[in-house]
Amino acid sequence: MVASPHAAASAAGIDVLRRGGNAVDAAIAANAVLTVVYPASCGIGGDAFWIVYDPNWFVHDGHGQRTVAYNGSGRTPKAASLDRLPGGVLPQRGALSVTVPGAVRSWEDVAKAHGTRGLDELLAPAEHYARNGAAFTDVVANYVRLNESVLRADPDAARIFLADGVPRGGDILCNRELGETIAAIRRGGADALYTGEIAERIVRTLNRGDNPMTLDDLAAHRTEQTIPLRIAWNGGELLAHPPNSQGALLLLGAGVLAGDGGADEPLWHHLGIEAMKRAIAIRDATFRDPAFGPTGIEEQLAPERLHALRASIDPDHAMPRELGQDRGGTVFLCVVDEDGIAVSLIESLYMNFGSGVVAEGTGIVLQNRGAYFSTQPGHPNVYEGGKRPVHTLSPPMFLRDGTPEIVFGTMGGDGQPQIQLQFLHQLADRGLDVQRALDHPRWVYGRHQLTERPDLPTGEMVLVESRMPDDIVAGLERRGHKVEALGPFENAMGHAHAILIDRERGTLAGGSDPRADSLALGL
Repeated sequence: MVASPHAAASAAGIDVLRRGGNAVDAAIAANAVLTVVYPASCGIGGDAFWIVYDPNWFVHDGHGQRTVAYNGSGRTPKAASLDRLPGGVLPQRGALSVTVPGAVRSWEDVAKAHGTRGLDELLAPAEHYARNGAAFTDVVANYVRLNESVLRADPDAARIFLADGVPRGGDILCNRELGETIAAIRRGGADALYTGEIAERIVRTLNRGDNPMTLDDLAAHRTEQTIPLRIAWNGGELLAHPPNSQGALLLLGAGVLAGDGGADEPLWHHLGIEAMKRAIAIRDATFRDPAFGPTGIEEQLAPERLHALRASIDPDHAMPRELGQDRGGTVFLCVVDEDGIAVSLIESLYMNFGSGVVAEGTGIVLQNRGAYFSTQPGHPNVYEGGKRPVHTLSPPMFLRDGTPEIVFGTMGGDGQPQIQLQFLHQLADRGLDVQRALDHPRWVYGRHQLTERPDLPTGEMVLVESRMPDDIVAGLERRGHKVEALGPFENAMGHAHAILIDRERGTLAGGSDPRADSLALGL
C-alpha cells in the first residue's frame, strides 16, 4: 500500500510494488513524482527525513527493533556566519535562506541500504511528468496564486510557473529543465546533483545572491543514519525522528496525555493544545543540530518529566504563549510492502516554493530551510557555518511487539505534531477507522500565517475547521483559548496519510487526506 497527497505519486509507487520493488523503492518513486506535481511543497532542492522498518535490516538499533532513521537534511555553507548577514537579518526568502538540499542524496543512500532498484528506474515517472507535463490541481494552482509575488521576483521561477499567468486547476505544468536534471540523476546518481554542471549552476545562482555556498559544500553532503526516539504508548512504542527534527514534539504530547484518553472531548482538546504549547516551548529553547551539542530530549521524555508537564496543565484555563511565524510547505507519504518493510517519509522545501530561487537552467526550486535558524547569538539553533537548522519535518511510526502497526504522518510545519496527536486520539482513544480519523475536523495552534485570512489578528490563536463540534469549540473558549473558525477542510490543517497493519488478519487499511489531492492505493 502507498498513501500520498497526489494520485499520480501513489500510482507511481504502486507500480513499483506491482513490478516487484519494495517499500523503499516505491517511496522514492512516489517522492520523485511529487517533486514535479507538487512543486510548491517539495522538490529536488529540498530535504527529507525517513523512518524505515526493515525486517531484514542487518543491525539492531539497540532496542531489539529493526527500525532506522535517516536524516536527509542539508547544512549551511561552511563560510556562513551571523556577521555576514546584512544588518544581522536572515531573510525568509531568497538566496541567503538556502541550505544544501539533502533529499536526492537520501534517496540514493536509503535505496542502497534497503532498496532493490536504482534511481534510473525509480525516477523515470518523475522525468516523464516533468518533460511532458502534469495538470495543476486546484491545490497547487492556489499555491501559485498565493505566492505569485515570490515567483515573479525570480525570472526562472516566473518563466516556469507563471508562463501564461496565474494557472487554474486543469492547466498544464511542464518543467523540461527539471526533466533534464532528473535525467542526469538517473544516469549519474546523486553525484549528478552534488557535483559537476548542476552543482556549478546551483553555486553560481546562490553566489549572485550573496550566499557563500561552494562546490565543496555540496559535494561533502551525506545522509546521516540514526536511531529513532521512542516512548511506551498504547501498549507499544511510538517512534519519532530525533533532532534536528522536531519529531519529539509528538512524543512529548502523547506522553503527557497518555492517561487522558478517556477524557471528554472538550477537555481532551484543551489538554492537547496545552501539551503542545509546552512541547513547542521545549523545542524553541533547546533543539539544535546534534553535531553542535546535545538537546537533552531523552531526559525530557523520561516518565517523571512527562508527569511533571502534565501536572503543569490547568484543566480549566489556557496558558498564554506567543508563537513565532510558521509557514511550512511539505509532503508526507507512507508505504508498506508484502515483506513487512514500512516507510514513513517526509520531504519539503519548507515554505511554499522554498526560497523562491530556481537554480539557473536546472528547473530546481531551492529550499529556504535556513529561514528557521535563530539570529540570537548563543541560541542552540543560531545561524552558523556547516550547521543543519531545526526542522519541522517529523516522520513518526507506531510499533506493537516490535513490528509496525501504524505508519502515518502529515505535512504542516509546526502543526505536524499537533495533527499527528489528534489523529492518534481519534484512532486509538475514540476507535475511529483510519479514514474517519483523518477526516475528523482539526485544530492547529498558532498557524494563522498559513491561512488566506489577512483579517485574522496576530498572536496566540487556535484555528479550527468549521466542522469542529460546537461543544469542543465552546469548551476551548470557556477555558480562555482564542478560537477562530476557518473553512470545513483547510490546507492549514495539514495533509495527513496513514496505513494500518493488521498482522492477525494479514491486511492493510489505508487512508488519505481530503484536504489535498490524496490517494491511498493497495494491492
